[in-house]
Amino acid sequence: MKTIRVTIEIDVPDHATDKDISDFVDVEYGQVNGMKLDNPCRGDATEVIEAKWKHV
Repeated sequence: MKTIRVTIEIDVPDHATDKDISDFVDVEYGQVNGMKLDNPCRGDATEVIEAKWKHV
């Protein structure tokens, strides 16, 4: 098993709270926990600006 570090830069809505963002990241990238259906980061509200990875 290899371990990598992934860095993703994402634009989120201005009104998203820290909790909204944490929930979004947990669900979308960590595949854990959950988020409310009205989370402002869901769907087309976010945009990935850059993604990169490297071996740890």
